[in-house]
Amino acid sequence: MDHPDTQLTKLLRYAKSASPEGLRTAVRPVVRRVLPEHLRARARDPLPAADTWVDNHYTILADGQKRHFFFLCGCFKSGTHWVQNLINLHPHAHMKGEFHFEALRNAVDHLTSVYWFLGSEPDLREVAIDASEAMIRRMMFAATRSKLSAVWYGDRSPNPLRTIIRGAPQIILTRDVRDVLVSWSFHHMRVDTEMGIALPFRERWKETAARFSEDPDSFTPLDGLLGHEGWVRHHARHWAEVCRQSREALPKLRDEGTPILELRYEQMHADLPTELARLYKFLNLDPSLAEPPSAESKTLPGFKKEDRRSFFRKGAVGEWQETLTDQLCTIIKEEAGEELIAAGYEKDLNW
Repeated sequence: MDHPDTQLTKLLRYAKSASPEGLRTAVRPVVRRVLPEHLRARARDPLPAADTWVDNHYTILADGQKRHFFFLCGCFKSGTHWVQNLINLHPHAHMKGEFHFEALRNAVDHLTSVYWFLGSEPDLREVAIDASEAMIRRMMFAATRSKLSAVWYGDRSPNPLRTIIRGAPQIILTRDVRDVLVSWSFHHMRVDTEMGIALPFRERWKETAARFSEDPDSFTPLDGLLGHEGWVRHHARHWAEVCRQSREALPKLRDEGTPILELRYEQMHADLPTELARLYKFLNLDPSLAEPPSAESKTLPGFKKEDRRSFFRKGAVGEWQETLTDQLCTIIKEEAGEELIAAGYEKDLNW
């Protein structure tokens, strides 16, 4: 049976003898018709410009436009997804997560700091840092350039404040550890995998997650991981460590010239327009160009109805007051009380 001579069959015949450049030229019009724009953008070859910085280490020149990289950090369940969604309302910014570039930077730090490693020599250390930053820029650019109007590309990874690309603007988001623990306990109940749950708590998770799945609306969080002293201590200590490391790193980074914006989850709930204006101003973006926050984009403070099966469960402030017991509060004071004071959430331990 004869098949009609379509553009595709012509292309296949041509491919047998075409040069690579000629084949790319021939394929381009087919790709334009078949693939939507956001996939076409991802399919393009990474631009060499992503490897080379101009003006500063966090800026590249691509498609005739200067484009910049920035980072959002903070503890888990502190609202980093919310801030990401808010940033992505603006046509000139695109943020994704979680890259977790700290894994690369930790390796580079080790490679270049042990005195008997050749990489600790000053000139080779500079080569290693430059190469790691080029890798970060290339990965971020490849993952976010599908939004063609963006000139700011961001990574959202829940970690302490630290240098990822030298001088790159950083946003640090903080939330009360007591609400973090309540939110984190529900999150662990709804997930269907033990990945991300520390080994000592997996048996408790298996026992309680099944009960949660059967009737999540009637589930009492204290019957789950929130009622496990070891789990509460572990994660309260983690929150305190993230806050301490960020607090200690902040003045040093600012002294080095790194722009840093401090955001507080509770203040964003209380006055989103003001905080959103601060966020856009930090990236030198015109707020009038952004879409307004909405329930559909999950960018309004909190949610109208609690959905315990959803990643975006409740988004509440002060929920801990009706959830935590005196015993749990005592544990949190022991593990994170001083950082609660340092972060401005309490004046002392008498709460």
